[in-house]
Amino acid sequence: MTAFSSNPVLQKTAGITLSKPVQVTLYMLLSSLVIWTVLFSTYPAVHNTTHSVRHHTLGVACH
Repeated sequence: MTAFSSNPVLQKTAGITLSKPVQVTLYMLLSSLVIWTVLFSTYPAVHNTTHSVRHHTLGVACH
């Protein structure tokens, strides 16, 4: 037996952190953070690229 399988606290922790709802939640939070960071970036190269993509794909006029 390994130390992991004999420790019930580690088994419970692994069951919670590796469950599908937790994985989906973490994935959605990380994805949202990345999208938020890219869309509201003030770095000129990133800002200009996302600005152009927004205008060409969504047809949004902002100026």
